[in-house]
Amino acid sequence: MDLTPKTCLNLKFMTKVECKNNGCNPSCLPSAGTIAETFQNKKMKQTISLLFLLLTIIANAQIEPGTTYYSDKYGYKEVAKGPYRKVLKKENDSVTSEIFSKTKSGQKIWEKYYLGEQPYGIWKWYKKGNVESERNYDFVLTYGEYVPENAIKFKELGIESRSDRNTSKIQRHIRDNFRYPEFAQANGIQGRVGLQFTIDENGNVGNLRILEKGHLSLDTECFRIMNSLKKLNPYEKDGQKIMVHYTMPITFRMQ
Repeated sequence: MDLTPKTCLNLKFMTKVECKNNGCNPSCLPSAGTIAETFQNKKMKQTISLLFLLLTIIANAQIEPGTTYYSDKYGYKEVAKGPYRKVLKKENDSVTSEIFSKTKSGQKIWEKYYLGEQPYGIWKWYKKGNVESERNYDFVLTYGEYVPENAIKFKELGIESRSDRNTSKIQRHIRDNFRYPEFAQANGIQGRVGLQFTIDENGNVGNLRILEKGHLSLDTECFRIMNSLKKLNPYEKDGQKIMVHYTMPITFRMQ
Protein backbone atom coordinates (compact mmCIF):
# COMPACT_ATOMS: atom_id res chain seq x y z
CA MET A 1 0.00 0.00 0.00
CA ASP A 2 1.42 3.35 -1.08
CA LEU A 3 1.14 6.15 1.49
CA THR A 4 1.94 9.53 0.12
CA PRO A 5 10.40 10.93 3.95
CA LYS A 6 15.01 6.80 1.74
CA THR A 7 18.05 7.15 3.87
CA CYS A 8 20.76 4.54 4.17
CA LEU A 9 23.83 4.47 6.40
CA ASN A 10 26.67 2.40 4.98
CA LEU A 11 29.74 1.84 7.18
CA LYS A 12 32.92 0.26 5.80
CA PHE A 13 35.72 -0.93 8.01
CA MET A 14 38.98 -1.56 6.15
CA THR A 15 42.37 -2.65 7.46
CA LYS A 16 45.50 -2.50 5.30
CA VAL A 17 48.64 -4.36 6.40
CA GLU A 18 51.82 -4.00 4.39
CA CYS A 19 54.93 -6.17 4.76
CA LYS A 20 58.14 -4.13 4.67
CA ASN A 21 60.54 -7.10 4.99
CA ASN A 22 61.52 -6.90 1.33
CA GLY A 23 64.38 -9.19 0.48
CA CYS A 24 64.62 -10.71 3.97
CA ASN A 25 66.36 -13.98 4.57
CA PRO A 26 64.48 -16.73 6.49
CA SER A 27 66.35 -16.05 9.75
CA CYS A 28 64.78 -12.62 10.13
CA LEU A 29 61.20 -13.85 9.66
CA PRO A 30 59.03 -14.08 12.79
CA SER A 31 58.10 -17.45 14.23
CA ALA A 32 54.71 -19.06 13.69
CA GLY A 33 53.81 -18.31 17.33
CA THR A 34 54.69 -14.64 16.90
CA ILE A 35 52.62 -14.43 13.71
CA ALA A 36 49.61 -15.98 15.45
CA GLU A 37 49.97 -13.64 18.44
CA THR A 38 50.30 -10.61 16.17
CA PHE A 39 47.22 -11.66 14.19
CA GLN A 40 45.20 -12.12 17.38
CA ASN A 41 46.31 -8.72 18.68
CA LYS A 42 45.35 -7.05 15.41
CA LYS A 43 42.00 -8.83 15.42
CA MET A 44 41.36 -7.78 19.02
CA LYS A 45 42.24 -4.15 18.24
CA GLN A 46 39.89 -4.17 15.26
CA THR A 47 37.10 -5.64 17.41
CA ILE A 48 37.66 -3.03 20.15
CA SER A 49 37.68 -0.24 17.54
CA LEU A 50 34.45 -1.54 16.01
CA LEU A 51 32.73 -1.76 19.39
CA PHE A 52 33.90 1.77 20.25
CA LEU A 53 32.52 3.08 16.96
CA LEU A 54 29.17 1.33 17.48
CA LEU A 55 28.90 2.73 21.01
CA THR A 56 29.68 6.21 19.64
CA ILE A 57 26.92 5.84 17.03
CA ILE A 58 24.42 4.72 19.68
CA ALA A 59 25.39 7.59 21.97
CA ASN A 60 24.98 10.11 19.17
CA ALA A 61 21.55 8.67 18.36
CA GLN A 62 20.18 9.59 21.76
CA ILE A 63 17.89 12.62 22.01
CA GLU A 64 19.67 15.35 23.97
CA PRO A 65 17.84 16.90 26.98
CA GLY A 66 17.16 20.64 27.03
CA THR A 67 14.55 23.37 26.49
CA THR A 68 13.66 24.92 23.13
CA TYR A 69 11.21 27.78 22.51
CA TYR A 70 8.81 28.25 19.59
CA SER A 71 6.61 31.00 18.20
CA ASP A 72 3.87 28.57 17.07
CA LYS A 73 1.85 25.87 18.80
CA TYR A 74 2.99 23.20 16.34
CA GLY A 75 6.68 23.44 17.22
CA TYR A 76 7.83 24.45 13.73
CA LYS A 77 9.36 27.92 14.23
CA GLU A 78 12.18 27.87 16.77
CA VAL A 79 12.98 31.18 18.51
CA ALA A 80 15.25 32.39 21.33
CA LYS A 81 12.25 32.97 23.61
CA GLY A 82 8.63 32.36 22.72
CA PRO A 83 5.10 31.56 23.90
CA TYR A 84 5.65 27.80 23.52
CA ARG A 85 8.42 25.54 24.78
CA LYS A 86 9.59 21.96 24.33
CA VAL A 87 11.34 20.32 27.27
CA LEU A 88 13.36 17.13 26.70
CA LYS A 89 14.14 15.30 29.92
CA LYS A 90 15.91 12.03 30.73
CA GLU A 91 13.45 9.85 32.64
CA ASN A 92 16.07 7.11 33.03
CA ASP A 93 19.12 5.76 31.19
CA SER A 94 17.00 4.69 28.22
CA VAL A 95 13.85 6.82 28.07
CA THR A 96 13.53 10.51 27.20
CA SER A 97 10.32 12.51 27.66
CA GLU A 98 9.24 15.41 25.42
CA ILE A 99 6.73 17.86 26.87
CA PHE A 100 5.43 20.66 24.62
CA SER A 101 3.50 23.35 26.50
CA LYS A 102 2.61 27.01 26.81
CA THR A 103 5.55 28.89 28.30
CA LYS A 104 3.61 31.05 30.79
CA SER A 105 0.86 28.75 32.00
CA GLY A 106 2.67 25.45 31.52
CA GLN A 107 -0.46 23.98 29.95
CA LYS A 108 0.49 20.83 28.04
CA ILE A 109 -0.10 20.53 24.30
CA TRP A 110 1.54 17.15 23.86
CA GLU A 111 3.52 14.57 25.79
CA LYS A 112 5.82 12.06 24.05
CA TYR A 113 8.41 9.48 25.06
CA TYR A 114 11.39 8.01 23.21
CA LEU A 115 13.53 4.94 23.67
CA GLY A 116 16.68 6.21 21.95
CA GLU A 117 15.10 7.70 18.81
CA GLN A 118 12.21 5.22 18.72
CA PRO A 119 8.76 6.40 19.87
CA TYR A 120 7.86 4.69 23.12
CA GLY A 121 4.94 4.32 25.51
CA ILE A 122 1.70 6.29 25.19
CA TRP A 123 1.84 9.63 23.35
CA LYS A 124 -0.84 12.15 24.35
CA TRP A 125 -2.21 15.37 22.85
CA TYR A 126 -4.08 17.81 25.08
CA LYS A 127 -6.79 20.40 24.57
CA LYS A 128 -7.59 22.81 27.41
CA GLY A 129 -5.91 20.50 29.89
CA ASN A 130 -7.73 17.34 28.82
CA VAL A 131 -6.42 14.43 26.75
CA GLU A 132 -7.78 14.85 23.21
CA SER A 133 -6.02 11.94 21.44
CA GLU A 134 -3.42 9.23 22.01
CA ARG A 135 -1.01 7.02 20.08
CA ASN A 136 0.13 3.71 21.51
CA TYR A 137 3.83 2.88 21.03
CA ASP A 138 3.91 0.44 23.93
CA PHE A 139 5.35 -2.50 21.97
CA VAL A 140 8.61 -4.10 20.91
CA LEU A 141 9.44 -4.21 17.20
CA THR A 142 9.83 -7.78 15.94
CA TYR A 143 11.68 -8.64 12.71
CA GLY A 144 11.85 -11.68 10.44
CA GLU A 145 9.30 -14.05 8.95
CA TYR A 146 7.39 -16.48 11.11
CA VAL A 147 4.83 -18.87 9.65
CA PRO A 148 3.00 -21.02 12.23
CA GLU A 149 2.82 -24.71 11.30
CA ASN A 150 -0.95 -24.67 10.98
CA ALA A 151 -1.10 -21.46 8.91
CA ILE A 152 -1.79 -21.27 5.19
CA LYS A 153 -0.31 -18.43 3.15
CA PHE A 154 -2.92 -16.08 1.74
CA LYS A 155 -1.73 -16.50 -1.84
CA GLU A 156 -2.36 -20.26 -1.59
CA LEU A 157 -6.08 -19.60 -1.10
CA GLY A 158 -6.39 -18.28 -4.64
CA ILE A 159 -8.45 -15.27 -3.52
CA GLU A 160 -8.18 -12.06 -5.55
CA SER A 161 -7.19 -9.14 -3.31
CA ARG A 162 -9.82 -6.97 -4.97
CA SER A 163 -12.60 -9.30 -3.88
CA ASP A 164 -11.19 -10.00 -0.39
CA ARG A 165 -13.15 -8.29 2.40
CA ASN A 166 -10.14 -8.20 4.71
CA THR A 167 -7.93 -6.43 2.16
CA SER A 168 -10.34 -3.49 1.94
CA LYS A 169 -10.71 -3.46 5.75
CA ILE A 170 -6.93 -3.35 6.23
CA GLN A 171 -6.48 -0.57 3.69
CA ARG A 172 -9.23 1.48 5.31
CA HIS A 173 -7.70 0.93 8.77
CA ILE A 174 -4.30 2.13 7.54
CA ARG A 175 -5.78 5.25 5.90
CA ASP A 176 -7.80 6.14 9.01
CA ASN A 177 -4.91 5.68 11.47
CA PHE A 178 -1.87 6.68 9.40
CA ARG A 179 0.36 9.52 10.64
CA TYR A 180 3.57 10.33 8.78
CA PRO A 181 6.30 10.14 11.50
CA GLU A 182 7.41 13.64 12.51
CA PHE A 183 11.10 12.69 12.44
CA ALA A 184 10.82 11.16 8.97
CA GLN A 185 8.87 14.13 7.65
CA ALA A 186 11.37 16.64 9.04
CA ASN A 187 14.31 14.73 7.49
CA GLY A 188 12.76 13.86 4.14
CA ILE A 189 12.76 10.11 4.84
CA GLN A 190 10.78 7.88 2.50
CA GLY A 191 10.76 4.14 1.99
CA ARG A 192 8.91 0.86 2.03
CA VAL A 193 8.18 -1.48 4.93
CA GLY A 194 7.04 -5.10 4.49
CA LEU A 195 4.78 -6.58 7.16
CA GLN A 196 3.43 -10.00 8.06
CA PHE A 197 0.66 -11.07 10.41
CA THR A 198 -1.74 -13.96 10.88
CA ILE A 199 -5.52 -14.11 11.02
CA ASP A 200 -6.63 -17.07 13.11
CA GLU A 201 -9.77 -19.21 12.98
CA ASN A 202 -11.68 -16.62 15.03
CA GLY A 203 -10.45 -13.61 13.05
CA ASN A 204 -7.92 -12.51 15.67
CA VAL A 205 -4.85 -10.73 14.28
CA GLY A 206 -1.47 -11.84 15.67
CA ASN A 207 2.19 -12.65 14.95
CA LEU A 208 2.83 -9.13 13.68
CA ARG A 209 6.40 -8.85 12.36
CA ILE A 210 8.46 -6.71 9.99
CA LEU A 211 9.76 -8.61 6.95
CA GLU A 212 11.32 -5.71 5.04
CA LYS A 213 13.00 -3.03 7.13
CA GLY A 214 12.77 0.67 6.38
CA HIS A 215 13.95 3.55 8.52
CA LEU A 216 13.26 2.95 12.22
CA SER A 217 10.63 5.71 12.29
CA LEU A 218 8.77 4.06 9.37
CA ASP A 219 9.01 0.58 10.91
CA THR A 220 7.59 1.93 14.16
CA GLU A 221 4.66 3.69 12.50
CA CYS A 222 3.72 0.57 10.49
CA PHE A 223 3.89 -1.57 13.61
CA ARG A 224 1.78 0.94 15.57
CA ILE A 225 -0.95 1.01 12.93
CA MET A 226 -1.22 -2.74 12.48
CA ASN A 227 -0.81 -3.45 16.19
CA SER A 228 -4.09 -1.60 16.77
CA LEU A 229 -5.94 -3.86 14.28
CA LYS A 230 -7.25 -6.68 16.45
CA LYS A 231 -10.02 -8.34 14.47
CA LEU A 232 -10.70 -9.32 10.85
CA ASN A 233 -12.90 -11.86 9.07
CA PRO A 234 -11.75 -15.49 9.46
CA TYR A 235 -11.01 -17.53 6.34
CA GLU A 236 -12.32 -20.94 5.39
CA LYS A 237 -11.00 -23.78 3.26
CA ASP A 238 -13.03 -26.86 2.39
CA GLY A 239 -15.67 -25.73 4.87
CA GLN A 240 -13.19 -25.46 7.76
CA LYS A 241 -11.99 -22.24 9.39
CA ILE A 242 -8.22 -21.83 9.07
CA MET A 243 -5.34 -19.62 10.16
CA VAL A 244 -3.94 -17.49 7.33
CA HIS A 245 -0.47 -15.95 7.00
CA TYR A 246 -0.82 -12.50 5.40
CA THR A 247 1.91 -10.20 4.03
CA MET A 248 1.71 -6.65 2.72
CA PRO A 249 3.98 -3.65 1.97
CA ILE A 250 3.41 -0.07 3.11
CA THR A 251 5.18 2.65 1.12
CA PHE A 252 5.94 6.08 2.60
CA ARG A 253 6.29 8.81 0.01
CA MET A 254 6.45 12.58 0.42
CA GLN A 255 5.09 14.93 -2.21
